[in-house]
Amino acid sequence: MSVNPPHLKPALAVPGFKVGTASCGIKSPEQKGKRQDVSLIVSDVPCHAAGVFTQNRFRAVCVKLGEATIESYATDIRAIIANSGNANAGTGKFEQQWSEDLINAAANAANVDTNRVLSASTGVIGTPFPIERIQGGMHEAAESLNENHWDAAAHAIRTTDTFAKWSSRKVGDYTITGIAKGSGMIHPNMATMLAFIATDAPIHAKQLAPMLRRVADRSFNCISVDGDTSTNDTLYLLSSGIGLGHTPLEETSEFEQALTELCIELAQLIVRDGEGVSKFVTIEVTGSKNETDARTVGRSIAISPLVKTAFAGSDANWGRILMAIGNAGIDIDTDKVSLKADQVIMLESGNLHPDYRDEDGMAIFAKDEFTLHVDLGLGHASATVWTGDLTHEYIVINAEYRS
Repeated sequence: MSVNPPHLKPALAVPGFKVGTASCGIKSPEQKGKRQDVSLIVSDVPCHAAGVFTQNRFRAVCVKLGEATIESYATDIRAIIANSGNANAGTGKFEQQWSEDLINAAANAANVDTNRVLSASTGVIGTPFPIERIQGGMHEAAESLNENHWDAAAHAIRTTDTFAKWSSRKVGDYTITGIAKGSGMIHPNMATMLAFIATDAPIHAKQLAPMLRRVADRSFNCISVDGDTSTNDTLYLLSSGIGLGHTPLEETSEFEQALTELCIELAQLIVRDGEGVSKFVTIEVTGSKNETDARTVGRSIAISPLVKTAFAGSDANWGRILMAIGNAGIDIDTDKVSLKADQVIMLESGNLHPDYRDEDGMAIFAKDEFTLHVDLGLGHASATVWTGDLTHEYIVINAEYRS
């Protein structure tokens, strides 16, 4: 189930990068040769890199290793190896060795130093990692390396995703291409699930790191499917810097805007493909004292099971939305709050709007896409959050996830 997934244009090749995939049967040996489950991204030259990672305290070792690698080699990264089907998380002492073995296998396949490889895993948590099957199939990923295989890599990192997710942008003569996966366990507290972005724009790691955090806050940190933050959430951005003769960009605002748009598109694709989601809901919060408070209110609405089930039932029970606003944990003045769904005004300055009719609200909630507008009446800051509904299908998918 997905909500109006757009037709994606072919991903643009990024100068300096090649991408390959392999079918290793990670989740089950029977899947070997039937679906790709390993993605390998390799740069021709050392890349400047940045990463944003999950805040879940039960972080997978691949997250810890990636964070340490970027801290030590942020200006010299050569490859990313990612797998689906198994998160390699929650397995204790074995997890470290399996993660290191995955990196070593990728380094050998790409012919680069192991210290220059980032890794990411997604799938079932707490299940032994089939490293031998990956090692046996890594040559397939190396042999398939091609500048035009971004879409294949996007397919290979899927788990319960019903479609692959990628996006590209041109910024002058530079290219940005990114892929992402995500469908369930979506409530990023950093970025989201897995997302890998590459560019040839010559931007230094010292610029990339704060930029990526800002971009994540306005994109991946603004979505929620089910309110759960994964143990493995990872976002990587690599810059080969080979564009226009390696001359570093001094003015990066145009690039950051394009990167933000790309990440918002990927983030929205994840919500549209949310497990069991049948509606795509935009939550615009305005009139806040600051952007953080606005985002907090939006996320409180987005994760409320009562709100999400109301969405699913096309029930304009907007009292649940007020409840979620009040539960956000920020100071509000209830006499200043206004609420509308699309153009239907429900609450204005703390009072029921005299023209509101419940059938009008129900008609909006019955649409597969609509926007909630919340005005806190306290300032000039705003934020936008994207979410979906919570349906019986979500329970079915997750009840049968390991079967």
